[in-house]
Amino acid sequence: MKPVLTVLLAVCLAASPALALEKKKPKQKKPETGASCKAPAVARCAACSITCPPGETATCSPGVMVSNVCHTPPSCKCGRS
Repeated sequence: MKPVLTVLLAVCLAASPALALEKKKPKQKKPETGASCKAPAVARCAACSITCPPGETATCSPGVMVSNVCHTPPSCKCGRS
């Protein structure tokens, strides 16, 4: 009886790595993003940033200060290429 148990234990231990297969996670595709840009803050003019859909171009321009006032706010927009 003891040799049979020893053989069964050996078979179980030998089969364990084969039974414990790792499940591979499916690779997640990163979403495609198009062009992006940022316009930094200039004194009192705020900053802006944008990320456009694929196939579009990103255009950013900083704000313009005149006499301590934000005369032209920053611009961030997408456009067709």
